[in-house]
Amino acid sequence: MLMRKPTDYIDTYYRDTMQGARAYDPLVDKIQADVCVIGGGLAGLNTALGLVERGRGAVVIEAARIGWGASGRNGGFVAKGYARDLSSLKKKVGLDHARALVNLTKDARAMIKQRINDLNIPCGPLRPGVLTVSWKDNPDAVRAIVDDMNDSYDLGFEFWGTNKVREQCHTDKYFDGVYSPGDFQFHPLTYVQGLASTIVSKGGQIYEGSKATKITQMPSGRWRIEVGSGGVIEAEHVVLCCSIYVDGLDKRLRNAAFPVRTYVMVTEPVDPADLKASIDTEHAIYDMRFASDYYRVLPDNRIMWGGRVSVGRDPAKIAELLHGDMLKVYPQLRGKVKTEYGWSGDLCYAPHKMPQIGQLAPNYWYATCFGGHGLAPTTVGGEMIAGAIADKDDRYKLFSPFGLNFAGGPLAPYIAQSVYWWWRARDYIGG
Repeated sequence: MLMRKPTDYIDTYYRDTMQGARAYDPLVDKIQADVCVIGGGLAGLNTALGLVERGRGAVVIEAARIGWGASGRNGGFVAKGYARDLSSLKKKVGLDHARALVNLTKDARAMIKQRINDLNIPCGPLRPGVLTVSWKDNPDAVRAIVDDMNDSYDLGFEFWGTNKVREQCHTDKYFDGVYSPGDFQFHPLTYVQGLASTIVSKGGQIYEGSKATKITQMPSGRWRIEVGSGGVIEAEHVVLCCSIYVDGLDKRLRNAAFPVRTYVMVTEPVDPADLKASIDTEHAIYDMRFASDYYRVLPDNRIMWGGRVSVGRDPAKIAELLHGDMLKVYPQLRGKVKTEYGWSGDLCYAPHKMPQIGQLAPNYWYATCFGGHGLAPTTVGGEMIAGAIADKDDRYKLFSPFGLNFAGGPLAPYIAQSVYWWWRARDYIGG
């Protein structure tokens, strides 16, 4: 058992193994700022870091703790692309536009590695590769995916046949797969801590326990942000990076997204011999079903397993359900693996399954809806907004086809649940 640390992060494996953690005081004073970034997750921190790297001032306010939401609870997969299927993306905006969007995530993936190295963030080891596996015996279809993605986006995908997949994933559930060698895995909450420390070292400011409660524009054109801890910020620019926690700050953003609550389970350390007989790979694994599992072996020989969507479940039930999902794929682990952690996280999705990045009014920006593929796209969002503010870079307009479409308002969580049930039914019907 790991030693529990006395913090107010929820009880996760990442909380108990993060490095470089520090606390930041709440904002209780009135301050002036160049840019106020609302939200201390990866989108907000990447925006602030991009700004201070460009010589602009940045103040980050976070309602809870930095990385408190999905940024510090996710699977830790750093992969190119977006939640939206890339074939669908190409149909929506055309190949050249789609290629430009995907290239942003390829650049972001490289930037994340560079920052980890340059800033000495101890979020490794950086284990390579993501393998996406098929539950259907249809190698021609999988080869077609590899060929299309490589021709369209130069992703460097590799086709893995059933024998090669099963050499590393010892299960008869899987057939062929798509291997992405440029993707990797890391400890997301330690990475968050490293970004925050760097922002402060470069002159930025971070305040935790500082929930933004109201945004108004003053006669001067500057923005006034009132904070629940008693502070006030007056800023030239404001950037909303609140994910699904935007609450009453902006109805346009709130109504254009729906929460998807997903779940993660982490086991106790597993005997290496049992791992070798089941998940004998250092790569992260997705599957191609609509309602997919995703998992990886952690550096201390634990199994992290994620999946499922629900409006709400308690942690014990989460661990039990995901443990059962794991045994459906690897029945040889029955009786040999115990769970230690189970947690949930609310992801922010738009109906079009692309990030929402843009400007609502002059100097009033947003970067949100990174659910499903967020570690590289949040870096993209931060760079797009920081570049727009500091350098007048208009590449953020690449995301303009993906607007603030209505996502269901108060019914959004139930819509998300219904969609997931439909996905599971399609998986079942399709075998």
